[in-house]
Amino acid sequence: MAKRVFITGIWHETNTFAKGRTGLEAFHAYQYAEGDALFAAFADTNTEIGGAMRAALELDLNLIPGLFAGAIPSGLIAAAAYQTLVRRSLDLLAAAGPIDGVLIHLHGACVAEGAPEADADFLAAIRRQLPNGTPMVATFDLHANLSDALIAGADALVGYDTYPHNDMGDRGAEAARLLHRMLWSARRPAKILRKLPFAPPPQVQGTAAAPVAAIMAKMHDMENWGEIWSASIAWGFPYADVAHLGVGVLVQGDDIDHTSRIADDLATTIWRQRGDFDAGLVGVEEAVRSAIAAPEGPIILVDVADNAGGGAPADGTSILAELLDQSARNAVIVLCDGQAVAAAKALGVDAIFSGMVGGKSDDLHGPPVPLVGEIIFQQRVRYQRRGDYMTGQRIDLGEVAVVQADGVTVMLTEAKAMPFDADHLAAAGIVAEAQKIIVVKSAIAWQAHFRAFAKGEIYVDTPGVCASNLRRFTYTQLTQATYPIDDDSIWRANNA
Repeated sequence: MAKRVFITGIWHETNTFAKGRTGLEAFHAYQYAEGDALFAAFADTNTEIGGAMRAALELDLNLIPGLFAGAIPSGLIAAAAYQTLVRRSLDLLAAAGPIDGVLIHLHGACVAEGAPEADADFLAAIRRQLPNGTPMVATFDLHANLSDALIAGADALVGYDTYPHNDMGDRGAEAARLLHRMLWSARRPAKILRKLPFAPPPQVQGTAAAPVAAIMAKMHDMENWGEIWSASIAWGFPYADVAHLGVGVLVQGDDIDHTSRIADDLATTIWRQRGDFDAGLVGVEEAVRSAIAAPEGPIILVDVADNAGGGAPADGTSILAELLDQSARNAVIVLCDGQAVAAAKALGVDAIFSGMVGGKSDDLHGPPVPLVGEIIFQQRVRYQRRGDYMTGQRIDLGEVAVVQADGVTVMLTEAKAMPFDADHLAAAGIVAEAQKIIVVKSAIAWQAHFRAFAKGEIYVDTPGVCASNLRRFTYTQLTQATYPIDDDSIWRANNA
């Protein structure tokens, strides 16, 4: 008889330096589904749930849907919103009847008011409602800040292996296979976590480039050394002021000594190379000048500090102001500015827009910039992702307006556009490949799509809550010196 597996999850990458609170409406606006609607939402998608669904068919697992709630990275989750999601998950679990196992899909850098380890708290809440011995497997994002409590909360955990992320479906399937292995035996892996006082910025966490690529290759080789169930490296999310900040190495296997040696080896390798994780940045004026002077484009100007996928407001104006000042041609930039969109909508297509754009969410990402130009597009934008990140995911940017200000095209949106692909540009009639300059509000997630046709890239030293220079932030919760925030951090392997 098929085993009954409850599947649920809460996903949020919480930037504790971002202003404002993340309410329940943010989850409903981005990703929220429960019951049978969960299967309809994630079928045939490159997501953890999509991968688990495909594996369940092969493994003859009967998935029982709970809920999945995901919000675009942003500030602290409001206490009421977090508690509502947990209670609803528990209600659905209670209504599911007898359960043989559980799959839970998390981020690992989720922070709510009153719950600095929200992911671990959620696992513990699910565990308390299950009969003793019920196996649980969880997935987590490559940017997770792993903690002892999170690792203790599940019988096994599986992290993403890629950044830009394109293996979520595979990791969901891997989690389902691990759970299946537990369901048909009494075996559970030993779980060894090695936590490093090291918090590299996302800009240098790309898994296809040095130094991370070689480290990940070493990890995958070690996974085949026998008696190892799974290994993951969570490179951390440095924009969370939490005690458990930083890189975590998780190895799971049958023999605790063998598993520990592998975890220590990987952690030591990372620690010894920490000085190689340098985030090279270029000043705004120089970056724009270089992009304009490039013989051909597109040149990607990466606005790291205003990373839409890292909790920033995506309305930073530093690069826009410089593009206008230097009279850039064939340049495109996207700003999240609902007020400006409303003003453009009231005017209509072909009208002349004249107003202040961007810089309205806080005082950290540059002031509002005066913009004058023709409105060449205005309508609500919805689309489905075609790229290899979250393939099939449905996106709603709300009302969108595109203003042509001489050589600079400004796309104004109601909801943040995360540039994992160029689908948002295409939906507004903008051909990415035809641009000389494209500004992406991202760390490196943009690379998966734009690098296929870009002629160059420049990481720009802009201000904001996702700045790669971590010394711009004031951390209050760290319990030890952490590199590169501090130079005098110390770590020794357990077997050293």
